[in-house]
Amino acid sequence: MTKRNINNLHESAQRYLKLFEASQDGILALDFESGLIEDANPFLTDLLGFTREELIGKELWEIGMLKDKGAALAAFKVLKGHGFIRYNNLPLISKNGYEIPMEFTGKVYDLDHHNIIQCLVRPVGNKGYEPKFNVFEPRDYDDMANTFSALIEKRDSFTAGHQVRVARLAVAIAQELKLDPHMVEGIRFAAKIHDIGKIAVPIEILTKPGTLNSYEMAMLRHHAQAGFDVVKNMRFPWPIAATILQHHERLNGSGYPNQIKDGEIIFEARLLAVADTVEAMTGRRPYRVTPGLETALALIKQESGTLFDSTIVNACLKVFKDGFLFDGVTESGSDSHKSDHL
Repeated sequence: MTKRNINNLHESAQRYLKLFEASQDGILALDFESGLIEDANPFLTDLLGFTREELIGKELWEIGMLKDKGAALAAFKVLKGHGFIRYNNLPLISKNGYEIPMEFTGKVYDLDHHNIIQCLVRPVGNKGYEPKFNVFEPRDYDDMANTFSALIEKRDSFTAGHQVRVARLAVAIAQELKLDPHMVEGIRFAAKIHDIGKIAVPIEILTKPGTLNSYEMAMLRHHAQAGFDVVKNMRFPWPIAATILQHHERLNGSGYPNQIKDGEIIFEARLLAVADTVEAMTGRRPYRVTPGLETALALIKQESGTLFDSTIVNACLKVFKDGFLFDGVTESGSDSHKSDHL
C-alpha cells in the first residue's frame, strides 16, 4: 500500500471518529453473529446513563431493543440479505429503567472479514424521555434561544438579527416539506443560535469592510466548530450541536470544518445551509450592499445537487414563490465584501 493510500485511510478514519464522537444521534456497533455491543458513541451513553465500558459486551436485547433474542437474530439474517433494516419505534431502556422510543436503522459492514452491524438510533417524540430531556417546556427552549441571541446581540447586532431571519426561513422550508412538528421546532431552535460560535471571532473581523485575508477567513470559519463546542455538552431532544457544526458543510465536500459530504451531513444541517445562504445574501449589513434575493435564489438553484440538497432548494424556491419575506423588505445590488454565507 502506498504512503498516499495510507494517509487517505488515516484521514478517513479521523473524519469518521469526529463524526462518531460529535453525532447527536446514537450510534451502536454490534457483532453480527452474537449481537454483542462492540462500541457506542457519547450521545447514546449519555442518553442511557451507561458508561461506554458498561455498554460494551452487553447484548442488544439487554438494553430493550428487540427484546426476544431469537427474533433479533432472525432480524440480523434479514439485515444481511437486504443490506439494511429499519424500525420506526423500538424502545431503549436506560440504566435507570426509563423507556425511550427510538427510530432504529441498521446496516451490515464487512470490517477486515468481520461482519459489523452499525446502528443509528434517534429518539422519536418527547414522550418517554429520561428526565433530563423533560425538564424544559417548549417555551423554555424559546427563552434559551432568545438568551443566546441576546448574548450575541450585545456584541454584534447583525449576527443576532441574521439568526432570527434564518430561523423564519428555515421553519417555512421545513413546513413546506411537511416535516414532523417536533423536527420543525428543533430546526427553529438550531437556526436561532446557529452562529453562537461567532462570539469567538474578533469583532473587527465580523465587521471589517473589504476582503478578509486568509488568516481572518480561517478565524471566521472557526465559528462552526466554536459553536459546537459551546453547546456540545447540553442535551436537547434534537441534534442541535451537530446541526451547528455542519451548517457550512456542502454536499460535494467543499464545506467546512470537516469537509464531509452527501449523507454524512444531517438533514437539519442541509436545510439550515440553504436558509443561511439565502438570508446572508439578502440581509442588510453596515459594510456592503446586498446581492439581493434574486441573486441568492439563482445561486442555490444553480448549486442544487452540488452544494445544496435539491429537495430543500426546491422547497425554498417554492416558499418565496408563494410570497415569503424575511421582514417585508428586500434590497438588491452588488456585493464587494466577503461572502457572508461562508
